[in-house]
Amino acid sequence: MWLIFALLQLLPQLTLSTRCPSGCVCDIKGSTKCIGNITDIPLLDPAITFLLLLDDTHIKVLQERSFQPFSLLLRMQITHSSLNTIHPEAFHGAPQLRSIKLSSNALSIFPPKVFSEQSNLEQLQLDDNQIISISSELFQGLVNLIELDISRNRISQLDANVFQILTSLNFLNLAGNQLKNLPQTLFHNLRQLKSLNLSSNQLETLESGTFDHLNNLLVLILQKNQIQEIPPRLFWHMPSLLTLLLSSNQLQYIPAESFYYLPNLTKLTLYNNPLISLPDQLVGHMQRLQELHLYETNLATVPWNLFANMTNLRWLYLHFNKKLSSLPKNLFCCLPNLMKLSLKNNNLKELHTEVFSGLISLQILLLNENKLQSLPATIFQQTPSLKILDLSHNHLRYLPGNIFVHASALKVLSLSGNKWNCDCRILSIAEWISENQRLINDLDKGVACHEPHHLRNNHLQKLTYEDLQCSQGGFQTFTSTLIATMQQTPLIPPTAEDFYVKTSSIYNNDPAFYNTIVLDDGPEIVHNNHYNGWVYLWTVPSRGPYSGFMTFLYIVLLATGVILILASVYILYRLNKVMVVLGAVAMGGGQRIMTRKIRSFKVQL
Repeated sequence: MWLIFALLQLLPQLTLSTRCPSGCVCDIKGSTKCIGNITDIPLLDPAITFLLLLDDTHIKVLQERSFQPFSLLLRMQITHSSLNTIHPEAFHGAPQLRSIKLSSNALSIFPPKVFSEQSNLEQLQLDDNQIISISSELFQGLVNLIELDISRNRISQLDANVFQILTSLNFLNLAGNQLKNLPQTLFHNLRQLKSLNLSSNQLETLESGTFDHLNNLLVLILQKNQIQEIPPRLFWHMPSLLTLLLSSNQLQYIPAESFYYLPNLTKLTLYNNPLISLPDQLVGHMQRLQELHLYETNLATVPWNLFANMTNLRWLYLHFNKKLSSLPKNLFCCLPNLMKLSLKNNNLKELHTEVFSGLISLQILLLNENKLQSLPATIFQQTPSLKILDLSHNHLRYLPGNIFVHASALKVLSLSGNKWNCDCRILSIAEWISENQRLINDLDKGVACHEPHHLRNNHLQKLTYEDLQCSQGGFQTFTSTLIATMQQTPLIPPTAEDFYVKTSSIYNNDPAFYNTIVLDDGPEIVHNNHYNGWVYLWTVPSRGPYSGFMTFLYIVLLATGVILILASVYILYRLNKVMVVLGAVAMGGGQRIMTRKIRSFKVQL
């Protein structure tokens, strides 16, 4: 019984196989695919054929009414074949067709009105042929066409009204042709258009108003042309635009406010243009922009507010700008959501200590292939999410030993290809590298000394005091001696962290001991006094309650001094006035005495 049931299930397939021509595969669902030595449309069962795929065949000509027998055929495709001629009525008698694909053939000319009966056609692909020109009559009747692909042909010119009838068109692909200019009104009737691809043509200019009626456009691709300039406000009438690609053109300047009124833009590419400068007012409010490509240009710097309106930016590619030598301090101030920043292969020689201060979400930072000689100690202080950092192939000679203290999420660090100067100043970063070797992915490629000559190619993580000869004078002598002695000598109260070291021989012979010594990696200030061959050292800590108390006491003393000075000045002023009065009184009394004596003298006479 089960055998009979299985045979009944297989019967339609067996029947179909007997009707399927040689070189074809027929599906019970109505799909037929044929390849190989086929020179004409195969004879198929019209009652079950819905889809016909002819690939890599020898068909050269489509005859008159080739598809009329297939009354249920909805989609047909002839691709990668030798097809070079189509009869003017090849598709007559098949008005039900929804999709026609004639890609990758040898077609150069289409008869006018060849698709005039295909009023239900939604998809037409004529790409990768040898088409030289297209008449507006070719699309006559295609009022329901949604997708048109005529890319990778040899079209050099289009009539202004060629797409006039295609009012339902959503997708238009004109890439890979030889178009040098576009009529201003070419796209004005395509108000439903969502994607327009004009890449890989020979466009040199774009007329103002070309895209004015494309209010629903989502994707505009203009890359790989020869565009030298764009008119102001060219993109202002596309508020729905999501993707704008302008890369690989000949743009040296972009008009101010060119990218205003694009609130929904998520991706913008400007790379591989000979841009010399950018205007201060270039980008409008772009809260949804996530991806910006601005590389391979001639920019020497960029406006400080370039990214100010891109608060949701995730990926920023600002690399391969060989003339980019400086970055404004606040350039990345307003990018709290940025996850990847590429600054590799530029000409950067230094970076401001706060240049990355606003990048709290940054995970990948590429700074390789620049000319950086050093970096500020706090440059990564406000990048807590940083995971991948590439500093390779710069001119780095030193790095502060605490530069990566705040990069607690760091997983991968590249340091090779730099010009490390292995004197005693390298010890702090060398010790950090030695303790964090698991983070550095290129130790085997040469994180090694460049100079002095006798240490060249020595790995930084293996350096010692002895290798650097730090025990023969200078600050390092003081530091090493101090550490060694502290291990043997207990600290002496009071609370100012006083300690003493017996170093009379060193003091007499070593010029490193001065009356005041400032330590780079130690306390803020170290004072020393000498008495009977001993060096008494005491420090003022830079942080903590003691430092706060000392600061407060200093302020009080300073205020008291100011008050005393003012009081002294006032007292002197009052004293001066009293002295003036006393002087006047004294002068008056003397005159009266003298008068009496004169009178007495006269009486005697």
